[in-house]
This record gives sequence, structure tokens and C-alpha cells, in this order.
Amino acid sequence: MSFFSQVEKAIEREFRRWTAKAFGPAESDELLLVHRAIVEEVEGKVQTVQRGKRIFPYNHLRVRLVSPDAARRALFEAAFAGEDRRLECDLRECLEGAGCEVPSGFAVEVETAAEGARGFEVEYGISSVAREMPAARLIVVRGKANQESFPLNAGLVNIGRRAELTDALDRVVRRNDIVFEEGADEANSTVSRGHAHVRLDREACEYRICDDASEYGTRIFRGGRSIEVPKGGSRGERLRSGDEIYLGRACLRFEQ
Repeated sequence: MSFFSQVEKAIEREFRRWTAKAFGPAESDELLLVHRAIVEEVEGKVQTVQRGKRIFPYNHLRVRLVSPDAARRALFEAAFAGEDRRLECDLRECLEGAGCEVPSGFAVEVETAAEGARGFEVEYGISSVAREMPAARLIVVRGKANQESFPLNAGLVNIGRRAELTDALDRVVRRNDIVFEEGADEANSTVSRGHAHVRLDREACEYRICDDASEYGTRIFRGGRSIEVPKGGSRGERLRSGDEIYLGRACLRFEQ
């Protein structure tokens, strides 16, 4: 049985929706078969060691997609690579969902070729070279904040309804970087004083949104579906370029 069965199903549903919208249903069906085959091959490299612990012994994958047709190769590039590194994100999500330890610096390169023995090939390796994080920012879509756009230059960015939060002794216990000013907009009233934060995970090379036990909750809108961010959870949810983050009724868009 697949380690990833339930996680794979969720990822496949999202991949199908996205490719059907971007390329059409016929192309989506073919791309899904390729996507599934790659995931299954990578799955076969997972190792179970002492006490049932699962590890993936490689941190660098090179996936080569083969087609003699230039248009087909361009389609593969758009579906599996692109700025949001879709295949890498899906493979990482599969590994995490299976409780598998993802190695530091995990990265997936996607390339195409006109000739090859198979429709795709995966090369596995280990790299010690750290990958530079692409620039990222949050843009205000709904509500009024202290800026319209916020570059994510720090490892932690706090979001809330006040610039500073103090305790009973008037000591500052939290400073918000993105402030939805109280009374400035109707949507702002649904943002808690210390609502959420965005955290940079350098090892995983990704940004995550965490809800800080807010009153009205935090959710991500992606590809036609809503993803609830667990309240008060330290792990949060991984962000992808284009995600809309709802803080109550206020909204930010993540771009990378």
C-alpha cells in the first residue's frame, strides 16, 4: 500500500483542478498520469529505518520529461516547473504527509528533452549547496493596513490590528509588522490584535502562515478551495504564490 495514499489523493485533486483550468480537461488527464507516475517512483525511494521511522535519503532530484514534440515539452515546463515549483511542492507535501523526514535543502529541478528511453527519468543525488529564497511579498487585497505591500525580508512577520500589544504591566509583548488599523475599514474589525504570523522556513525553503489563536480564524484560498489554518498551531500551512490569505474578512495575497 502507498505510504502517501490519502495525501496523494488530495494533491491529485488539486493538480487536476489546476491543470484543467490552465490547459483544458484533455491535457489535464495526460499530465495527471505523468504526475502520478513521478510521485510513485519517488515514493519507492522512501526508507523505513529503526522504530518505523521513514526517511528520504536524497535532497536533490532532477526530473527529465521527454517528448519529441516542442509544444508538449513546453506544456511539461508550465505544469511541473514554473515560478511556483509545483512538482517540488507536491513531492514535499507527500513526504511530509507520510510523516517522512524531508532532508535539509530538498530541491527538485525539472527539465525537458526531445529524446530519452522513457517518458520521464528521475536522477537522485545529495547536494550541500543551499538554495537562495526567491523574493516574496504580501499585498493587501481587502481591508486597510499601514502599507499596501509588504516585502517578506525577515524570518518572522507578525500580522494584527495594533502596532504593539502590551501586558497588564504595560510591557510590550508583541509588535505587528502588518497592521490593519482599528476602525479604518469594516474588514479590519475581524482581524485580531495578534492575529497571525508568516514564518520563513529556510531549511525547507518555504514560507508558512500560522494562526495565533485569532477570533475569526485564518484561511487560505487556493485553486478554488479553502484551506483552514489551525488556530494556535505552530506548524501552520505552507504558502504558494498566488494564495489569498483571509484574516477574518481582511485579505492578503502572497506573491513569490
